[in-house]
Amino acid sequence: MPDWKEITLTWDQLKVLPSSWHIALEQWRAIYLIFDASTGQAYVGSAYGEHNLLGRWENYAATGHGGNKHLRACDKHNLRFSILQRLNPDMSQKDVIAVENSWKERLHTRTQGLNE
Repeated sequence: MPDWKEITLTWDQLKVLPSSWHIALEQWRAIYLIFDASTGQAYVGSAYGEHNLLGRWENYAATGHGGNKHLRACDKHNLRFSILQRLNPDMSQKDVIAVENSWKERLHTRTQGLNE
């Protein structure tokens, strides 16, 4: 597995994550970026639920949009998935969301991107 800072995956790659990556991704709470290569817009999300980043990315692999209405309009083959920040696995949901909101503000994904 490459260093987490170097991971950039297409939607097709997300669907076939190597099983050797599963343990690490399941332990990591994280802030991630989904970039639409066709429009240049981005979406910032957080992973803190069951199976942490692995669970969240498996949901995107299955649906292509993870339930986000703006991502539903994107061609999933143009999406790129990367990790902005790894977080302590014990961090509370509230604190993870606060870090996520900070990234949304800094990257302007609410006004110029795919976040609401």
